[in-house]
Amino acid sequence: MDNAWENFLEAIAGLLSMALTNKETEKVIAGFNNFQQRLQRLSSHNLAKLNLEITAQKKRVSKCKHEGKTCSQNVTRGFFKTWMIAYVVKYLIGVLPAVLTGKAFKNPAIFKKSGGSDTVGFAFFLSSFLSAYKAVLCTMRYYRPQHEGDRLNAFVAGSVAGLTLLLDKNKSRRTALTLYLFTRSIQFGSSYSMKKWAEHREAKRSTQRLALRDAVHSSGKEHALVTKSGWDDILAKVMSSSAATVLMSLTAAVNLYSCVIEPDAMPKSYWNFLMQHSGLPQKFGPMFQPLLDTFRSQYVTLRELPGGMENIGIPAGVTSKDFVSTNISPNIATLYPSNLHHDFQLCALLHPLTPCSGHSMDVITGEFGRAVKMYGTLNFIVTLVFQHKKLATQPKEVARRYIKSTLRSCLFLTVYVWAAFYTPCVMRRIFKRERTFMYLLNGLLAGLAVLIEAPGRQMELALYCLPRALETTWKLMLKRGLVRNIPNGDIALFCASMGVMMTIYQNDPSVINNHYLTVLTRVFGRN
Repeated sequence: MDNAWENFLEAIAGLLSMALTNKETEKVIAGFNNFQQRLQRLSSHNLAKLNLEITAQKKRVSKCKHEGKTCSQNVTRGFFKTWMIAYVVKYLIGVLPAVLTGKAFKNPAIFKKSGGSDTVGFAFFLSSFLSAYKAVLCTMRYYRPQHEGDRLNAFVAGSVAGLTLLLDKNKSRRTALTLYLFTRSIQFGSSYSMKKWAEHREAKRSTQRLALRDAVHSSGKEHALVTKSGWDDILAKVMSSSAATVLMSLTAAVNLYSCVIEPDAMPKSYWNFLMQHSGLPQKFGPMFQPLLDTFRSQYVTLRELPGGMENIGIPAGVTSKDFVSTNISPNIATLYPSNLHHDFQLCALLHPLTPCSGHSMDVITGEFGRAVKMYGTLNFIVTLVFQHKKLATQPKEVARRYIKSTLRSCLFLTVYVWAAFYTPCVMRRIFKRERTFMYLLNGLLAGLAVLIEAPGRQMELALYCLPRALETTWKLMLKRGLVRNIPNGDIALFCASMGVMMTIYQNDPSVINNHYLTVLTRVFGRN
């Protein structure tokens, strides 16, 4: 380029020299030379500046993975796409049960109500959350082009996007979303920690093998380069294999204690679910709630008394009906058969129609039937949705797996409910007293039923129960004055949970199981 400029200027100077004197020519040539040098400086400076801008621009966008779209397009499309999908899904969730049960045809207003302000608001929250995450993530990358990794970017983006939960005015849904994502952040964070711990142990073993190799080489003797598992390897194996069972037992202990003794601390929907599977509401109808209230009241009374049959039992030769009528409640006594005798007062109040042995069989047979209805329907829908292609090509195999999965899940739930409601009867016979630990121990034992389920489902079942247990635990501590509610505490927890989840999703997706990784990828896309 410099040669071109020189040739051009020399040609002009040659033409002008024919019309000018020597002195004038020299002045013109000197002026052209100065002009040439200035142009060269300006051109070089501008080209260098332009090159720096292009390079910087490349660096700024290099971390973004939304190929084919600019950052603003990615945010805008994400907002509208998410809003439409969220609205349709929320609408269908509201309408389909009513359609399947026939209620929607008797009351057509359900179609309009399901698409009302709550559905619009939820869709707006979800789309705002997603677009805010994308926008903040791209912005962080733009202003931090030189920083390696994406951890801080993803954490800030997830945390800031979590503030959009304020847009959802449904407080119970906000709590449910927060607790669900909090449990998932714990799961993903634990998986990440276990992965890093495994890498640390492997690095330590590699160092040991190298040291052993050097020692063998220096001694000149042949020796197998084998390193034994350390205590940390054994601990990691035990933790991995027992995590689901331990978590299920702990959550069951909290949930079942609250279900019977302090139901006001438990989410109402989950309490209804557990009670339906106990079979008590179906048996006693409108008398169910008074019966349960009487049970809790009598438990509080007996808990303060010393142990012994004289305090918690029903005297021999006295029917349960007569004892309850005289000492507890004449109204409740109308439920009892005339000649039935229970050994313990609370056994009489928990299962008035049968002795403990009959109650045990009643729970098993009744719950198995209820479980078949629930899991049979659920697994049938899952099979149709996710295995419809295989159903056409391998119907026998699909049917076999469906039956096996359904029976296995039914057996799990039956044993869970049986242990929950029969263990207190056994504990009374052993300890001859009423104590709080008896209503925690039944949950610990009931949680072991998760071992019946397929290994891949054990942790999912535990994580399903965990949000309810967390909410229940918090309310129990509130009642005892151990904690205080924090204004917008659910928002803060939601933000922190999303920050952790998005950090792992963007940087270490391998620690997320395939199912949830697929869901996250479909929701958040490649950013």
